[in-house]
Amino acid sequence: MTDATVIIAAWNAAGTISKSVNSALAQQSVSAQVVVVDDASDDSIAAGLPDRKEILLHRLAENGGPAAARNAALDLAQGNWICVLDSDDTMLPDRLAGMIPMAERAGADIVLGNFLRVDESGRPLDGEPFLPRESIDPAKPVTLEEYVAGNLTSRGSKSTGYLKPVISRAFLKRAGLRYDPALRNGEDCHLIISALAKGARVHIWPEPDYLYTVRAGSISHRINPDHFEALIKADRAFVGQNAQDLSAEAIRLFRSRETGLREMMESERVLLALKSKHVLDALRLAGRHPYALPRAGRQIVESLGKKFGLKSRH
Repeated sequence: MTDATVIIAAWNAAGTISKSVNSALAQQSVSAQVVVVDDASDDSIAAGLPDRKEILLHRLAENGGPAAARNAALDLAQGNWICVLDSDDTMLPDRLAGMIPMAERAGADIVLGNFLRVDESGRPLDGEPFLPRESIDPAKPVTLEEYVAGNLTSRGSKSTGYLKPVISRAFLKRAGLRYDPALRNGEDCHLIISALAKGARVHIWPEPDYLYTVRAGSISHRINPDHFEALIKADRAFVGQNAQDLSAEAIRLFRSRETGLREMMESERVLLALKSKHVLDALRLAGRHPYALPRAGRQIVESLGKKFGLKSRH
C-alpha cells in the first residue's frame, strides 16, 4: 500500500529537482511514491533524478503550466494522500509522518502545511514559521470564509494560499475535483476553495516542515498580469456557480479579493512598462488605474533595496 504520492510539477528545474525529489524520498515512516511531471522543459530534468523505483517521470508534449502538470500527476498517483511539492522546495523527513496521522485523527480531507521561508542555499530567512504555531489550532477546521479571508492580497497579510496541501485522493475522486488549467498562479488556492465548496474538511498543520525557497528577485522578474486576470475570471466563475450556497460574507470577501487582485494586476503592468522603458505607457496605465501606484512604488523601492543592500525603514 502506498501511503502518499508526492506530486512535483517541474519546468526548467534541472538545477533544483534532485533536492526536491530526495526530500520526498527521505520521508520517514510512510510509503511514498514520487511523480514528477516535466512541463515540456528546455533543460534535462531526467538527468537530475535518482534511479529509484519509487520515482515516476512523465513529460508533457506541450507546456501547460503547473495546473496542467499537476492534473497529469494526479492521473498517475497511487497513494492514499496527495502531497504537493514545488520543484525548488523541500520537506523535512518527518513531515508526512506527522501530517497524515493528524489528518486521519481529525477526519480531514485536506491538511495545509505551515512552512519556513529559506534562501536558495536552504538558510532560514525569517527565523520563524510563516504562520506562528500558537495561531493555529490543528483540531479546528477552516471554513470557506476564513480561507478566502486569508487570501485577500492586502498589504502585510500572509496568504494561506501559500500553504502546500496534503489531500485525500479518495476525496478528490469523490468530489470530481481537478486543477483549473487556465490558472498559472494561485492554482492550489483555487483547488482548496473548490474543495471547501464541496464540503471538504480542511485543517492546518502548525509545524513548519516545508521549506519554501525564496529566490533572489528584482524588478526584471515579475508575475504576468494575465495570470491575475485568469484568477479574477476563475473567482467570478466560482461565485456564479455557487452563489446560492455561498454566505453573504463569502460573496463580500470574494469582491474584496477581486479588488486586491486588480490592484496587483495593474501595478504589474506599470512595472512591466517601466522595465521595457515605455515610460509614457507606464504613465498612461497609472493615470487609468491610480489605485495601483502605491503597490508599484513599494515594489520598485523593495527591488532597489535588494539590489543595493538597502534596509527598509518599516
